[in-house]
Amino acid sequence: MLFSGTGSALRITGVVDWVETSWGPADLDVAHCSTALALLDGVRVGMSLAEHNLAAGGPLGDEPADHLYWRLLDALAFAPDAEKVAVPWRELGRHDLTPAVLTERLEAYLQALFERYG
Repeated sequence: MLFSGTGSALRITGVVDWVETSWGPADLDVAHCSTALALLDGVRVGMSLAEHNLAAGGPLGDEPADHLYWRLLDALAFAPDAEKVAVPWRELGRHDLTPAVLTERLEAYLQALFERYG
């Protein structure tokens, strides 16, 4: 993700998906970014991305079940070991992202998805 600003003015300005460039549902892109944000900064941040996407004019599917499907599909790809994605984040200074923190955040994110969309 590309960002501009700092602190409370920090905003996502773009998304680059170079590894798996393809045509597909916007929900999947939002799902992947949401999972990453939940792991990086907590469930509240990860769960809020879809609303920010819509507010900025980004499309999403109409059915809540679709949101749940794409988000679960993406989040479960990080299980059982969300630790595997933390290596580059730690190299960038996010030493707080311990295996225990990542596991707790992933489990809490999955619970939040079921509470909102299930």
